[in-house]
Amino acid sequence: MLKDTFRDNRETDFATQVKDELVCVNRVSNIEGKLKLAHLRILIIIVQYLQPALRHKITFRRLSGSVPERLLPPKSEMTLDGCHRIITVPVSEFGFGKRNGGRLRKYLEELQHCHIFVPLKGESISRPLIAGFDYPQFSRTVDIHISEFVVQTLLTTEDGYFTFSKSLALSITNRYTLRIYWLICSWKQKGGFAITADRFRRQFGLGRAYGRIDNLTLKIIQPACQEMKDRFPVFFEYRLYNAASQYVVFKVKTKKTKTELQADFLMARDTTFNLLASVGASTSLLSEIFSELDHEDLVPYLRKLSEITAYVHAQKGRAIQDINAYILASITSWHTNWLSRYTLTE
Repeated sequence: MLKDTFRDNRETDFATQVKDELVCVNRVSNIEGKLKLAHLRILIIIVQYLQPALRHKITFRRLSGSVPERLLPPKSEMTLDGCHRIITVPVSEFGFGKRNGGRLRKYLEELQHCHIFVPLKGESISRPLIAGFDYPQFSRTVDIHISEFVVQTLLTTEDGYFTFSKSLALSITNRYTLRIYWLICSWKQKGGFAITADRFRRQFGLGRAYGRIDNLTLKIIQPACQEMKDRFPVFFEYRLYNAASQYVVFKVKTKKTKTELQADFLMARDTTFNLLASVGASTSLLSEIFSELDHEDLVPYLRKLSEITAYVHAQKGRAIQDINAYILASITSWHTNWLSRYTLTE
């Protein structure tokens, strides 16, 4: 009986976790504009209702770039500015309370006129997030109209995508913290990023506010850093890389127990041993570099080592005179570049 109860609870927890995890394209984390917290929460709901289409596109992106119509929100009738997609959402999902329909209507009206800038290659295109809405008095649902351009923007995976926790995102009470949370999630696989203070202000719609970088970090970045470190499984550390050029380096961190960290390092060490042995290299060749790796470095390190050993194996000694020297030089070069990966070149 106890075993069955444990299994049922575990399955329920897993189902809840999957339902809570939303996939989102990187273009959302890079949107430029002055958005209120309520606007961002509405955006989260829109992203949630596009999950079937987005997950299909990610799963089958190598086979077809198109999404079946049945997975997309239904189309509206033709209007002067083209067809819209309609998302029907229960009012309760927005979290504004049963008696706050007026607030919801106000925020939706603002989003009709609040233009966001979607960064594309070499330019930014300005569009309102929603094209309109239908929210009759006393209705328990609201129909949100979204232009085809915005829908396709929210489904564009070419620039990458990430996952985030819906419940955690909706629990955030600061709009800047929420947007930083998205940025951190979108850079989790690469370990971090660097951004100029000017670009940060522009992206977050700050205008000329917080002109001094110390004010920017104190009022905007540090509160987000502290909240995420206290409550979130993913968080970040930051520093000013160069006070003169004014840009901030964010390093993504994940919370793991000491036992989990040790297990990951043991797995990486064993994988290193096996990869080196598979091509006849010294199994202690990379011990010095390995000892300098942080936990966040392990995945890219193993990916690079796999690429190098695969190349060595494919050559079968034809073009490589000294396998040990080649692997050591290749990994050393990668490690040097990896350590300086946050440096801006603009």
